[in-house]
Amino acid sequence: MNLAPITLFVYNRPDCAEQTLTALAANELASQSTLYIYADGPKPGADEQTLQSIEKTRTIIRQQQWCKEVIIIESESNKGLAPSVIAGITAVVNKHGSIIVLEDDIVTSKYFLRFMNDALTMYQPEPKALSIGALNFFATDKSVPDTFFIPIPDCWGWATWKDRWALFEPNPQKLLDKLRARKLVDKFNLYGAYDFESMLIDQLKGNVNSWDIRWQAMAFLEDKLALYPRCSVSKNIGFGAGGTHGGEDKYTSKLLFAKSPIVVNKIPVVEDPVITAKMIAGYKQITEQSEMLKIKLAIRQFVKDVLPPVVSKLLRKLKPHATKDIAWRGNFKTWEDAKQQCTGYDAPAILEKTKNAILKVKNGEAAFERDTVLFDKPEYNWALLTILLKAANQNKGKLSVLDFGGALGSSYVQNKVMLQEIDVEWSVIEQASYINVGNEAIADGKLKFYADIEACLQERKPNVLLLSSVLQYLEKPYHVLGELLTHQFEYIIISRTIFTNNAQEQIAVQQVPKSIYEASYPAWFLNADKLLATFDTGYQLLTEFESYPGYTIVLDEDTTGHYHDYVFKRLDIDA
Repeated sequence: MNLAPITLFVYNRPDCAEQTLTALAANELASQSTLYIYADGPKPGADEQTLQSIEKTRTIIRQQQWCKEVIIIESESNKGLAPSVIAGITAVVNKHGSIIVLEDDIVTSKYFLRFMNDALTMYQPEPKALSIGALNFFATDKSVPDTFFIPIPDCWGWATWKDRWALFEPNPQKLLDKLRARKLVDKFNLYGAYDFESMLIDQLKGNVNSWDIRWQAMAFLEDKLALYPRCSVSKNIGFGAGGTHGGEDKYTSKLLFAKSPIVVNKIPVVEDPVITAKMIAGYKQITEQSEMLKIKLAIRQFVKDVLPPVVSKLLRKLKPHATKDIAWRGNFKTWEDAKQQCTGYDAPAILEKTKNAILKVKNGEAAFERDTVLFDKPEYNWALLTILLKAANQNKGKLSVLDFGGALGSSYVQNKVMLQEIDVEWSVIEQASYINVGNEAIADGKLKFYADIEACLQERKPNVLLLSSVLQYLEKPYHVLGELLTHQFEYIIISRTIFTNNAQEQIAVQQVPKSIYEASYPAWFLNADKLLATFDTGYQLLTEFESYPGYTIVLDEDTTGHYHDYVFKRLDIDA
């Protein structure tokens, strides 16, 4: 038998890695097999305990000859689980034609390698067979055959072939779009038993770093099946503290672990609906606890919503700023006073996350982004598009936008699909670090980045000024606005800008949620009447509206604000 190579991925869990390797070495075919071990490196700023765990893990993988041949690949820096697994599998399977895959929290039966290799040999000629699985928690009763096929590939000890792995699609947005277009989402979610679509969306948004949900989505799209044994030949020990999967172990107690070799007899590569029904029931049972938690949270929210306002106010007094949702604080006398309490918005981490988010949208890996948060469905700013198309029509089909403080062109990237039929120029004025990154990685001919207005005006003649969520973050917003007005733009759009619901303007500090990026910066709660007075000469208010109807920003018990949009037209421009 031509044995498939084993590929193991480790990081910083020495105890788990040792258990995994010890169990693997006890396999009857280990002494005849080649083992590749990929050891991921430390993340930037890793603490001493993590560094020691990484080093101890590397000591363990070298402490004995676990298989006939052991090839170790150590990374100096951290690649992350998904990139490491994808790159490692691709390299090994392309070299050898087939592969057996383990992560550092998978303990195998001594019959694991025998089952994997027998199945790889048996089903290699069958293109509908995508992979071989090892762990089965959902179909273990005696009515189930020794082996069977289902549409979900295993990731807790598995194997595949070069031509099947070549089908892997790394782009979650493409996978989501195809699942939705082919009306496969319901089937992908096991008809409500498990929300796999949300896992794929989380991958797109960067909330998780998973390769297997993309592998699974591809299996449904390509109509492939995975072979499983009735008696498991692997189990996961990675739950709990430090585990990649985390949470409670809901699987091990349901396993029927193999006590003898599994005989691999050739069976048709077809899905058994009876076993699929058992699988759906198994997933439903596992999600029950999560559903109960959701119900408890819903009840808690309901109680909160029906509390009398006086009680809610009393609770806020008793526990001021106790919730992570409060993003605003303070009433500072000067901008400098507020700035002293902030980290600022020019941190390299913010720029890097902004760049990565924009590139994902540009490259089709996400449909849309706002403030570095990714979304799986396009969301157009129809109010903004209406004004832009009106301005283009007024200018014989030519639209040239000056996006002041436009970061890396989020507004353009969000809406460019709807602007394809007109002649568009989009110019962003930003700080130097953004200009360099923008022109190197984001600019596309229509979108370009400039250091100041004068540099832009040397090349372009913008007829629209866009100020989207920028005025409130300027120390002297009215001074800057006055300077901009001297350039006599045909249309000026002030979008997503914070205004106080009180008469008095205030300076506050905005705290960005850690889930986006860790930062804080000064921000104005502007006065609408004062802003409108700035346009008394030369401009007409064309329209105004709430950016997010019904949404209120709470600064403190006495001060609230809201986001508002204003659109102005130069008086000499025909309506």
